[in-house]
Amino acid sequence: MDKYDYITATTLEEKIRLEKLIKYMEDNNIEDGLLENKERYNNICKYLIAKDKYLQIEENIKEIKEKLEELYKKKDESEVDNLLLEETLLSKFNTDTSGKYRNILYEDIKLEEDKEIKDILYLILEKESEYSKLLSKRNKLKSILDREKYPNTYNTLLNQDILIEKQDELLDNIFILENNIKVEEEKQKKLEDSVMTIPILKILYEFWIIDSYDPIKVNRNNLFKENRTLYNYKNDIYNKIEKEEDNKNTSIKEDIILPDLNLPGINEDNYVDIDGKKYVS
Repeated sequence: MDKYDYITATTLEEKIRLEKLIKYMEDNNIEDGLLENKERYNNICKYLIAKDKYLQIEENIKEIKEKLEELYKKKDESEVDNLLLEETLLSKFNTDTSGKYRNILYEDIKLEEDKEIKDILYLILEKESEYSKLLSKRNKLKSILDREKYPNTYNTLLNQDILIEKQDELLDNIFILENNIKVEEEKQKKLEDSVMTIPILKILYEFWIIDSYDPIKVNRNNLFKENRTLYNYKNDIYNKIEKEEDNKNTSIKEDIILPDLNLPGINEDNYVDIDGKKYVS
């Protein structure tokens, strides 16, 4: 069994090692440690399956967000167009009223004695760009405008409806995509919950994926990240030291003492060759 007693660098490599070890133990009727190895293997499999699903969902969310970004741009463009439609509507109203109210200020509308024209002015001078507010405003206008009295204004309202109604589908699509993201993120949360068990967290801690196996202290954002191998961990330390030394404008010392990695039984200077790869023994 000694040939299976080595340290692996990733959870996937550990899964493969355990598969070989368990098969060897079963073939040779070795019971001592078999159940523990099977439990460890099952926990790693559970984690890797969850990880694959999580990363696939992450790709899905990325694609949805890209589509959503395009729709947001179209929405912004539509809101600019809406303001132009509002300017056109106001121009037609000035035509219908022979420019009588062309220079009236919004705060002076209250001085207008004619209630009908006062209501129209409040609506028509309140320019809207956002779809739902614009739609609400224009429906109110259509309900109070006299078609015979304000023909240009009324006909413009009707003609512009076609352009405005197209935005309804755009907003529906935005809503659908935003909701899809929420659904996908909820799936991710469930996958996170599925691996938040002490046995799995201890394995992730062992493989430098998380910094603690205490569920309260675990940073969920790191659960499905690529694991930090001993090499990467040491490299990270060197990089941090280099940055600190650069900031101090001093040279880096050749002899750098690494902090205690708390890995009992591991000799960083000895390696074992397994399938062409070197692992810390």
